[in-house]
Amino acid sequence: MLSVKEWLEKGVQAHHQGDLEGAANAYMAALEIDPDNSSAHNNLGFVLSQQQQWEEALVHLRSAVTLNPRSSMAHCNLGQVLIALNQIEDGLKHIEQAVEEEPENPLVWDTLARFKVLIGDFITGEYAAQRAISLQPQSSPLHVRLGITQAAQKRYPEAMRSYQQAIQLDEHNNEAWAQYGITCFLSNNFGDARKALRNALHLNPADANALRHLALTELSLGNKDHALDYLKQIVEQNPADDEAKIELAILYLSRHETAAATELLDSVASSHQQSSRFRFYTALARQQENRLEECRQLLEDLAKGTDSYAEKAQKMLAQVH
Repeated sequence: MLSVKEWLEKGVQAHHQGDLEGAANAYMAALEIDPDNSSAHNNLGFVLSQQQQWEEALVHLRSAVTLNPRSSMAHCNLGQVLIALNQIEDGLKHIEQAVEEEPENPLVWDTLARFKVLIGDFITGEYAAQRAISLQPQSSPLHVRLGITQAAQKRYPEAMRSYQQAIQLDEHNNEAWAQYGITCFLSNNFGDARKALRNALHLNPADANALRHLALTELSLGNKDHALDYLKQIVEQNPADDEAKIELAILYLSRHETAAATELLDSVASSHQQSSRFRFYTALARQQENRLEECRQLLEDLAKGTDSYAEKAQKMLAQVH
């Protein structure tokens, strides 16, 4: 019969091999022997969170923190699960506690940076990313995180230097190439954006964010056919990506391929009726179909608003006869 320590080692080995079910079974076996083992609760909770079994993960991670309140990783893992359950304030408190318990752990600083970015606290996110890098300067992903915090503050040259550092450390880091390309695009450097985004997609062809920005880059360069191909890839890979469908519909409308555009717009209509952007381009589709009365009704309703599409609708109304 294996000991608790042996079951924990067996679980860690399975986890490293990507066998989440095997890891979970090993940690549960450890808990059968010692129900109060904090490490087993923490590790099992982490595995369950990776499987998005949030409520079960929460039970084990709370147990881990109760049994060992000084465990940095238990606080860190618990915080991430709470945030996944939309308990953001409580989740961040546990991640901040993780940093207090183990300030020499770059992982907890990086976790703090990641979630600070998600809530829009880019200054604290940047500080946390810098602390993580100071502890692990050769980590390519940490430099990407720093770049994201800088780009979010529109400090694009600094962000690009961070991404370049990440690429120097690991030229196969597709996220570094993608973020560098996106930042080049935001800086209107379309040539470098295209090269970087193509590198990102070579490393990860399913990167929808890179595909989207490569499509926008090609549009900016006047290459509508290439942009169309990239947007089609996004929709094919993820049929639930409504934004990509709308962007593709807009591109079809610019080419007067009205039937294809209408099909895409109709497919997302049920969840976008309140979107001014969706309603404006639906009106444009109706105009191209010569369904002028429907077009006018859509535009008149849209023109009552206060956003940029209201102004566009007013201008377009003058053209609808």
